[in-house]
Amino acid sequence: MTSISQATLNDKAIEAHMDYFGFGNNTSPLAPDNDYGYGLQPLNEEQVERALATHGKNIVKTSNDLTWYRILFSALVHPFNILLAILAVTSLLAEDDVAGSAIMFTMVGISTVLRFWQEWKSASAAQALRSLVSVMVTVIRRYSCPIDRDPTPEDVARMSNLVESDIKMEDLVPGDWVKLSAGDMIPADVIVLESTDLLVSEAGLTGESMPIEKFSQDSEAMARYNASKNQADIKKNSYELMASDAIPMRSTAIDVSSAEPMVDVPKPSAYTVFKRSAKRSIFACFGIRRFESDESAGFKASEELDRSPTRCYMGTSVVSGSATVLVDKTGSDTFFGSMAKELAKKPTESAFQMGIRTISWVFFVLMAIMIPPVLLINGLVHKSWADAVMFALSVAVGLTPEMLPMIVNSNLARGAYLLSRGKRCIVKNSDAVVNLGAMNVLCTDKTGTLTDNKVVMARHLDFSGKPNIHPLQLAFLNSRFQTGLKNPLDKAVVEYFTSELPEYNAVDPAGNGKGAKAAELSPAAAALVQGFYKMDEIPFDFVRRRMTVVLKDMSDESCIMISKGAVEEMLSICNKIVVPTPAACTDSDATVDEVTNEETPSVDLLVHPESDQVQNLTLEMKERVNEMSKELNVEGLRVVAVGYRLVDHVKNDYGVADECDMVFAGLLAFLDPPKASTRPAIRELLSLGVEVKVLTGDSAAVCRKVCQEIKLPLKGIVTSEDLIGLEDDQVADLAEGATIFAKLTPLQKSQVIRALKRRDNIVGFLGDGVNDAPALAEADVGIAVDAATDIAKDSANVILLEKSLDLIVEAVLLGRTTYGNTMKYIVMAISSNFGNVFSVLVASSWLPFLPMLPIHILAQNLLYDLSQTAIPWDHMDREFLQVPQRWSIRSILRFMVFIGPWSSIFDITTFLFMWFQFDIKNTDDPLKVLLFQTAWFTEGALSQTLVVHFIRTPKIPFFQSIAAWPLVAGSLIVSCVVLVIPYIGPIADWLSLVHLPGVFYIYLVSVLLCYCFVTQGAKMIYLRLFKTWF
Repeated sequence: MTSISQATLNDKAIEAHMDYFGFGNNTSPLAPDNDYGYGLQPLNEEQVERALATHGKNIVKTSNDLTWYRILFSALVHPFNILLAILAVTSLLAEDDVAGSAIMFTMVGISTVLRFWQEWKSASAAQALRSLVSVMVTVIRRYSCPIDRDPTPEDVARMSNLVESDIKMEDLVPGDWVKLSAGDMIPADVIVLESTDLLVSEAGLTGESMPIEKFSQDSEAMARYNASKNQADIKKNSYELMASDAIPMRSTAIDVSSAEPMVDVPKPSAYTVFKRSAKRSIFACFGIRRFESDESAGFKASEELDRSPTRCYMGTSVVSGSATVLVDKTGSDTFFGSMAKELAKKPTESAFQMGIRTISWVFFVLMAIMIPPVLLINGLVHKSWADAVMFALSVAVGLTPEMLPMIVNSNLARGAYLLSRGKRCIVKNSDAVVNLGAMNVLCTDKTGTLTDNKVVMARHLDFSGKPNIHPLQLAFLNSRFQTGLKNPLDKAVVEYFTSELPEYNAVDPAGNGKGAKAAELSPAAAALVQGFYKMDEIPFDFVRRRMTVVLKDMSDESCIMISKGAVEEMLSICNKIVVPTPAACTDSDATVDEVTNEETPSVDLLVHPESDQVQNLTLEMKERVNEMSKELNVEGLRVVAVGYRLVDHVKNDYGVADECDMVFAGLLAFLDPPKASTRPAIRELLSLGVEVKVLTGDSAAVCRKVCQEIKLPLKGIVTSEDLIGLEDDQVADLAEGATIFAKLTPLQKSQVIRALKRRDNIVGFLGDGVNDAPALAEADVGIAVDAATDIAKDSANVILLEKSLDLIVEAVLLGRTTYGNTMKYIVMAISSNFGNVFSVLVASSWLPFLPMLPIHILAQNLLYDLSQTAIPWDHMDREFLQVPQRWSIRSILRFMVFIGPWSSIFDITTFLFMWFQFDIKNTDDPLKVLLFQTAWFTEGALSQTLVVHFIRTPKIPFFQSIAAWPLVAGSLIVSCVVLVIPYIGPIADWLSLVHLPGVFYIYLVSVLLCYCFVTQGAKMIYLRLFKTWF
């Protein structure tokens, strides 16, 4: 909490906004509240509580919010459950089959409860984990006395003071004053009171890809805007021009060369609306989210959106600059809240989502194909169409995996839970878990990921390459007074200047200068700061790559402009340079060191170079500076240049155009050493088939040094200049052939990732800054950290609470395990069902009776599904985890055709055994028919349960690979239940099962052993032919 002076606020801005909102001249900026509960002044706590009671929390509720009844409805209503319910009701009404109806309703209940429990647990866990990521905003409020005591005279005196504090975004109320800087999300609908070069991205609302400049009502920029808004051709702002130079226009999503707003698309026809609604309903029934490119789904700018440059809207973000804004609307009252449905994100379907949708249709088609032939064959052979209908529906139920949504959701939810266990990360989208397993390229920034993110200042050099206090002082003033994008380099400069310069520190009268905390200023540093007053600043952005402050020297009323930024960008605005003389390290205010008897300058007075030291900057001098920078880069140091200019004509507002004719003062070098854990993590990722690429705004030399230290193999280096003007295929070639991408703009990072995806790579990106947001949104898996900017976290799929590659390695392995367990159920179910197609068709056309009663099929399916519920707890073979795993519908269908029919051989063998061994060839003896049906029920249930352990691994089960104990236990329990059910009188009678003779068990053991050997042999042939499992 920081107390600030009322004088720091712009009175003209307040007066202008009073006129703008219609307040009369008698209304003071500190007048009592207006009708809305607040005036044009910061609020106190009493007013905040009143506004909070009136307007509620600053939370937007969308139609996508998950509630228990919605999850329950989704779990209950899907085609498989509907089919079971229809069959149960039909069985009860037509044949008074209470037992069969009870089993079918039991299956509906179990499927619904399991799916509801898993999805509700997952949703609750995700909501709880999201609370760990707190979005904070800085507000300005009037001082209020603490509620736990009565106000004192000191409290009364302080009530007119303004206090800065950080609060949760949801606690904002209309009337609050909020401070914004680069990287912040706009927390509500706001009105700009004061701004400095404020650029806001409104892409989420309007689709415009370029940031929009925002300013206050009284600013010179507003006057220029009003003067030019009626002109036919409005010039692009400087950001657009620089961005268009930095990256080809064709690579952006929207052509920013057009000043026209998004055009309205034709309204879809009633048939189109119905078709889309039906498709969404079908996919929702399968428990699958459908992401489609809907022409009418995109949000179009409407007349309700006030495009005034004084207004900013919730859901947009600050690209650069800073501002103080007034909160106008919060929560559902905001424009974002009123358009929540249209603004709901609809990302492109991932390969996994499309694969699940496709395989669901495969199951559904198999079921639909089976019903007509089974119905016709049984109706014609057995002359009982009622029984034929019941059997056909039962077969259809047996062929459809009603547990598919639950198994898939359970796997994804468990993967998300394991990643989040210990509060190490938050999975915003559960599909991202599988995408992590499929990822074969990881793009990452350098600072804080490969390195410690503990930037320390190592050197401050002049043109001669020697230490010099002058560039350090300038950099300190620049870092101390800037209020834009928070940068670790600024923190490093301030800490170094405060605590690492004992030889420069002036005498501390209080005797505590050297013992001051690093976060505080030493007396000498404080004295230097107090000698200046900030007039304006030009914040940092990722195109200019520099920031500037304009300061007034309180001693002589002169003004100085100080810029700090990348070396090339600083040299481009400098035309002079400080060339120190041999005695330049001292000046008239120097003190004498008693030990060395040498003079050193005081830190509390700004050094002013002599006039003869300031020379014209020649091309040779520029080359010398660049050479110094490269030498420092080779040592692994990040280099920043410092320049200044004495301002002759003082004015209120300064812009990018004023950054010219600067004097180059010197270089600062920073060290960010690699993490100790980075090298083994890189080695592990490479061994897992994940290629690591570094996308950074830093120089190539610094990045190369870091990569050499962590033993990251280098294939090539690409810089931002290399990407300009290239075609898409050329960019893709460069992206695949390089490891380091240096000095990239935000749009170029996104361009590189898009190029890698175009070459059929699954790309992850790990970033944390506002400049990383486009790349995070573009990547298949966007990964941010808790300390990232708001827009970065909003763009990411996964938020790490630890910024470490070790956690990425663990996430990759867990993603592959999740994918593998999901595939186990899918390939087992589809291959088993495909085999059952042949068995049922043979039995229906050959046998004079039903091979199994409908209740047998339902009971068998229920037991099999129960045994599969433990699959999410299974593990994968190490060999499976060593390579990226990607969804392939071709592989699944190939597996189905090759592995599925083998089970039919043993089903038909069982038919023949019962036909000849027990002479069950007709319906004359009902008990023999029940014996036949019980035999196939037992053999089918045990073979289906056993084959799980053969299909889950390409190895020999139980010898080379053993399933996790929950799956083993589930298989044993279900097998025991299958064997004992015929001997439990009430249950056997209920299910129409009879005792099996001992000779059958001898046959059963032999046929199951043969089935195991044949299945293992088929696996070996399959692996030899296709070189992969699933």
